[in-house]
Amino acid sequence: MVAYSMDFRRVVAKAYDECGSSIEVAEQFDCSESWVRRLIQRRRETGSLAPRPPKLPNNHKLNDDDLDQLQKLIRQTPDMTLAELAAALGNKVSVPTVWRATKALKLTLKKKSPRRGAGSPRRQRSARCVVRSVRRDTPESVCIH
Repeated sequence: MVAYSMDFRRVVAKAYDECGSSIEVAEQFDCSESWVRRLIQRRRETGSLAPRPPKLPNNHKLNDDDLDQLQKLIRQTPDMTLAELAAALGNKVSVPTVWRATKALKLTLKKKSPRRGAGSPRRQRSARCVVRSVRRDTPESVCIH
């Protein structure tokens, strides 16, 4: 949500000073009555009508030293899983956090080995299954993997 402009805030505060009713000012300027009360309260407490700066939480659980250590770990042992990397960092963060850190560091994933040629997996499985008879009247299928 975008904050109201300073001009609008000044006009609302001036209208409140003239009539003294947050309900009337809110109806006149089509804004919330509680917003008018908070605006006047902020002016009374701080002397300013400016909006408060947004409070963004610090979502960076890994500091620069941790990121350097993560890069070293990946360079030394590139086939470590994300869970192993999180454990190597002392379980300070979760696996998704390690994933986001590797993306932020622009580290690539280990590539998977190429798969076998085309063909239906169902067809390949059925080719590996052998039917053998345990007793003469009940056949049993045995799959060889």
